[in-house]
Amino acid sequence: MEFSAPLASFIKPLQNICSIAGGNSPDDITQNVILMVKDGYLSIRATDYRIELAYKVPVSVAEEGQILVLASKLRETLSKLQANAIVTLKCTEGSDQDFASDLTVSTGSTMFRIRTRAADDFPDFENANEETEQVISIQQGRLRRIIESTIFCVSQEEFREYLRGMRLEADGSQLTVFTSDGHRMAMVETSLESPVTEFFGVTLIRPCAAELYKILENTADPVQLSFTKSNITTTCNGYKLTSKLLLCNFPNVRGVLPREIKNVIPVNRTELRSEISKVAVLSSKRINGVNLVFADGFLNLRSENSEHEVATSQMTINYQGSPVDITLNASYVNEVLGAMQSEEVKFNFSQPLINAMITPADESAASEMHTRYIISRVVV
Repeated sequence: MEFSAPLASFIKPLQNICSIAGGNSPDDITQNVILMVKDGYLSIRATDYRIELAYKVPVSVAEEGQILVLASKLRETLSKLQANAIVTLKCTEGSDQDFASDLTVSTGSTMFRIRTRAADDFPDFENANEETEQVISIQQGRLRRIIESTIFCVSQEEFREYLRGMRLEADGSQLTVFTSDGHRMAMVETSLESPVTEFFGVTLIRPCAAELYKILENTADPVQLSFTKSNITTTCNGYKLTSKLLLCNFPNVRGVLPREIKNVIPVNRTELRSEISKVAVLSSKRINGVNLVFADGFLNLRSENSEHEVATSQMTINYQGSPVDITLNASYVNEVLGAMQSEEVKFNFSQPLINAMITPADESAASEMHTRYIISRVVV
């Protein structure tokens, strides 16, 4: 195998793909990335058994072939070269009987020789050839924004396996995306490029959503997501991503949405983030709670810890109505505010006061996306 190409044409995809590689032990074959040169193209592929990511790029081919290279070593080696360099990768006869060949990476006066393995035993993705059950199409930029707006709410707790993913539900021309960790929830509604004929729901594992975010571009070009019984596959921008789905039952999170809003309070997003960050310095480390009292044109913020240290602050808001007193986790609120783009947001409250719903102030019925965040109150 031998080919030459500008490093800039494949270094970023290679770094993304190498980050996928990784098995349960140093000897696991999936610690490697497979390089295949055929028909004028270089194909790069890696897997961790849950996800497989591949990329295809045209190169100048001297000899076709395929090899395995330790992903971490290849990524580190190429990262030391200038991005505008023309690099040549060539396999030569191995210097060790346990290795198929050596891979020589050269550009100018610089040369690296890396051990490789034979590619014959590299695993194909399990169930990748299952029959497709549903295909949905959505603008790349919009899906990228949805993932960015919701992924931080995915549960990190292993015992909440059913919440360790991103729920997609398609019904007609509407797509609804949910994430939740049991204490907060993100919900985004948007339209599909083409309606589905019947209700369809799947849950992406968090690593799949994260990798999908990386390969999408901020354009109006559509991307198609194809689903089988247990996998998702998509091809876009030179990448092919295949991933297992989370096959747990996702809870009915729609039940936490307020049925009747009693108070709607507009607040400046940037100013509120700043005030919460200041007051949270003395909050209890266990619950990280900040008490918010909305009333008479002001928002009063207060925190207190187990040593009875107190922080308070006040900001002006455009609200005249019955007081609303609620304690929320400061980190949760600031993560939500950080994910939103609207300069003004709305705090929506129902009775009884069990949570806060935060929405962008600039969304209308005609908006491309409708975003809602629910944060449960902290009981102190």
